[in-house]
Amino acid sequence: MRSLWHPCESHVTVIGAPVGGIEEPALASTFGPEHALSATLDARGAWAGGGVSVAEEDTFTSLFDGTSVLEWEMAGSGQFVIVDGRLESVPGADLGLFWCTRPMQSDFVLRLDWLRWRHEDSSGIFLRFPRPRSHAGASAACAPMRDGFEVQIDEVGIPGATSIHRTGAIFNEPDQRVTPHPARPAAEWNEFDITVRGQHYTVRLNGRMVTTFINSDLNRGRPSLPATPTFIGLQVSPGSRVAFRNIRMRPL
Repeated sequence: MRSLWHPCESHVTVIGAPVGGIEEPALASTFGPEHALSATLDARGAWAGGGVSVAEEDTFTSLFDGTSVLEWEMAGSGQFVIVDGRLESVPGADLGLFWCTRPMQSDFVLRLDWLRWRHEDSSGIFLRFPRPRSHAGASAACAPMRDGFEVQIDEVGIPGATSIHRTGAIFNEPDQRVTPHPARPAAEWNEFDITVRGQHYTVRLNGRMVTTFINSDLNRGRPSLPATPTFIGLQVSPGSRVAFRNIRMRPL
């Protein structure tokens, strides 16, 4: 696999099991001037390195503010690094899960920005899964797929290149209404707006509705309760490198 990393020690924080030779992605070689990650306001009024717009501060709670991951843990393979206010995945040999240990509300809106380095890079946002039982091995990362749901990040649509496997869909769920919209080109930021109310899920990609889904399986996607909390998490896929920022939640 082509290397996209170069040494940078001063702005990188490693989360997960220690791994030698962690380096920062070579953004300068991948992003042209029009995609440079600079400390200027983006179209929503948020700083490019992290944080939320002034209009959202009173209604959304930050789950990752660009500097701290005290409420996040790694399960399965791979890890994450913090680079200039964003989370960047470091893939391992198998699937990994970076999950927020703060229980979610029963119903909520989840908003976050994500970016992939190459067109074929993939990841996912996991919703409403119980606390992982193990912090090692693929089973820890696969449990959220069985017990909760995944909002897919995959422009290729593996397996089968079908709409229920593409970006913004609830992964592999046939009973959803999907209107595929392409993500922005590689090396550009995208925004997910995910609403979970009861058993009704909606996903917007860059402001455009991609899917609506009503879950009929009472054993999956259970709302978070004090005695049985559920969580959200980010997938680390083997061979793929993605970044996340501005992760925030509003209860409904």
